[in-house]
Amino acid sequence: MTNQASFRRANQICNRELTLLKAPDLCFPILYWGFMPKHYDNSMHRHSFFEACYVMDGEGLYIEEGVSYPLCKGTSFLSLPGAWHQIRSQTGLTLCYVAFEVHEEATSHKITQAFRALIDNGAPVVYEVNHQPTGHLWNTLLSLFHDTKPAWPAILEHAAMSLVLSFLALHGSSPAVKANETTDKPLEENMLLRQAKLFIDDNLSAELTLMMVANHLHISSRHLTRLFQEHMSQSFVHYIQERRVQLASHLLLHENLPIKEIASRCGFQSVHYFTRIFTQKLGVSPAKFRRSQFAEGRSGKEQFPNKMS
Repeated sequence: MTNQASFRRANQICNRELTLLKAPDLCFPILYWGFMPKHYDNSMHRHSFFEACYVMDGEGLYIEEGVSYPLCKGTSFLSLPGAWHQIRSQTGLTLCYVAFEVHEEATSHKITQAFRALIDNGAPVVYEVNHQPTGHLWNTLLSLFHDTKPAWPAILEHAAMSLVLSFLALHGSSPAVKANETTDKPLEENMLLRQAKLFIDDNLSAELTLMMVANHLHISSRHLTRLFQEHMSQSFVHYIQERRVQLASHLLLHENLPIKEIASRCGFQSVHYFTRIFTQKLGVSPAKFRRSQFAEGRSGKEQFPNKMS
């Protein structure tokens, strides 16, 4: 069978046969499956359920809550309930996806809590998944439709159930995986992230680029991007902006320096750009922030609005 025929067969059978994945202490209602040889743009939208997508080939862009993530072969992205998102591609993506819910009354507390934690802290995009279980499971599921022979229902159900459960480990932190963790990868990633943050703090006055910090750590830019997305739940650029604004707040409070010099010390290329980012993050201009601190009296404690992490 051709790839298109396999995708068509997968769409028909999965949407007919795999509408409810059920096992002891597990129950996932499936809203729809999708196997598309060419997926282009869609409009900005959101769901009340989970939608997990996997890029088998092609390039594009995934936009979620105002943050853009590049898509390429082997990328997995998870649209969480309530999150505004959109897919864009000029050349078309070979895409597989599944939309599902968690039937909490029929699912163990442990798994239910893991999916709830995914909503709060899940990484929306993970790269190089073709070498991880989730990528292998997507390919395994699709391979069951390469032949015209009927696939065993039990094999389909177990493959689909394993796929849905794999999203916990890939995009979040599955308790079962954490308890049996035997590799040093989490320790290594925490060390790399700590080194990156130290380098950024020591060089806030300089022009900091993704490539510069990645080269300092001897890792790829993509690896560094993933570290910030997965462990900090924010982009590299947003993290640097927040650190610069925090430093600027400290200088405005404790130093009698001109705002232009503070902008320079914090790595902003112009006073205009500094004012725009500072106001965007704290809801008040640098000059007004400084005046308000003098008016209220310096308490020795730095107060940041709730919107500032």
